[in-house]
Amino acid sequence: MDLKAVLGDLKSLSDAFHNAAGDYRKLRQSVAPTVVSGGDAGLDHAIKEMADLIISLHIGFADRLDEHGDKVHDAHDSYQRHDVDVHGLFDDLMKNESRR
Repeated sequence: MDLKAVLGDLKSLSDAFHNAAGDYRKLRQSVAPTVVSGGDAGLDHAIKEMADLIISLHIGFADRLDEHGDKVHDAHDSYQRHDVDVHGLFDDLMKNESRR
């Protein structure tokens, strides 16, 4: 296995995750428009709660993309230092991942 190719792929993947997280965060205004009044206090409260939930999910997904980018970056650095082999690299990438 070509070490430079693996390192290049890991670097590209890490950058892609971080870039995607940044791009996703830039979309926040599109998924979180200003909440307008529905004319009823209960309805307004429900709309605001749903809008807050959507924003939270949006931020959480962007954070998760960044976490994946960080994990791949750490695996890249570990592999570059020869701390791990290919199997160790896989284990590093899958650490703390639950089977879904």
